[in-house]
Amino acid sequence: MENRNAIEKNFLKFPYELFNVVFSQRSFIDINRLNVHDEQTAISYMRNYGYDIINPLMKEKVAAILTEAKSFIQTYLLEDPEGKEPRLVIPPDIMYNDNIIDLLIKASEKEESLAQAWSCAILRVAHTITHVENDLSKLFMPGVKRQIFSRFMEHLREKSGEYTLGNDENKIKLKMFEIKSEKTRESLILKLLHKKENVAADVFDRIGVRIVTYSKLDVILVLKYFSRNHVISFANIKPSRTRNNLINVPRFLEAIEELKAHDLTKWTEEDVSEFLERYLQLPPEEKEKETQKIIAENNLYSSTQYSSVQFTSRQLITIFDPFDRKKTYQFFFPFEIQILDEESFEETRMGRASHEEYKKSQLSAARKRVFLNVLRYQRRHLWKNDYNGVEDEN
Repeated sequence: MENRNAIEKNFLKFPYELFNVVFSQRSFIDINRLNVHDEQTAISYMRNYGYDIINPLMKEKVAAILTEAKSFIQTYLLEDPEGKEPRLVIPPDIMYNDNIIDLLIKASEKEESLAQAWSCAILRVAHTITHVENDLSKLFMPGVKRQIFSRFMEHLREKSGEYTLGNDENKIKLKMFEIKSEKTRESLILKLLHKKENVAADVFDRIGVRIVTYSKLDVILVLKYFSRNHVISFANIKPSRTRNNLINVPRFLEAIEELKAHDLTKWTEEDVSEFLERYLQLPPEEKEKETQKIIAENNLYSSTQYSSVQFTSRQLITIFDPFDRKKTYQFFFPFEIQILDEESFEETRMGRASHEEYKKSQLSAARKRVFLNVLRYQRRHLWKNDYNGVEDEN
């Protein structure tokens, strides 16, 4: 019997849920339960995670994170954005319990219960908040924004509400230049909650710029200006983050070759611009195909994907040590550049590309992910009679 128990313990019992994170590329927050079954294991788990809860200050910090997680859930996730299911309610024994040990043990229970499901939900959000809270870059954000945005502002001119890029004969008139403000803490948490990789994912659009031109040709000219004047480092563009469903690049290159064969002595710049503009338009079916590809590859929602050229560059940031000005820290920081023409800008204001629809879809995805166990339990038990009643009425 003793031999059998040893064999079962050593070879027949495994934390399959945790192993799935390694073997099946699942995010940690998508597993259904933990593997913490007593107080000492919970303390060891938290110490390995990064918080020694024997230390009163650490214990207090963890409790604050749990409180924020519950507050976030109450504010954003209890209501179904699609209006298909009843509003959720955090059980009192979970709502008023800030003991991380209790939550870890409850989240590890093998038997399906509402307490187990809600413990997992709270911990999913708390885990995400922990990574937002301990992101080193937030300490340097003022310096990061100053160094990145100053590169653009040096070349931007504004007069009577009109923007131009550059100040020589090759300056480009812009319809709009917009600095995308830093994401709020809440929007950052929500973004991570609906991303497949969760906290392992880089957030590349914390800050950025949006440029609206009057024509598609001006989009090309803006990029040319950035290259010629070293406004951004093209060497540090992240390839997997580039998107283009606005410019027909192959046809544009053909147009350039065709122009070279013409006698341009009698052509004006307006003539050349009109000629090139005709080649820049993507055919509707090709534009739709490229748009759907972008949506699928980047886990976007169709309501957010309008026509634009969008890419992520990284800038090498230099920060002085506040206690020793002779010492500096350097690191790359990503920022997003989005360029679109006037026609596409108007498209963003239409329902198909509304920001509200995007947020609704994002919120719904995050809610389903956080409440994976809760919703399943509610449907099987608490809402069963309600659904049957509706069916009987019909």
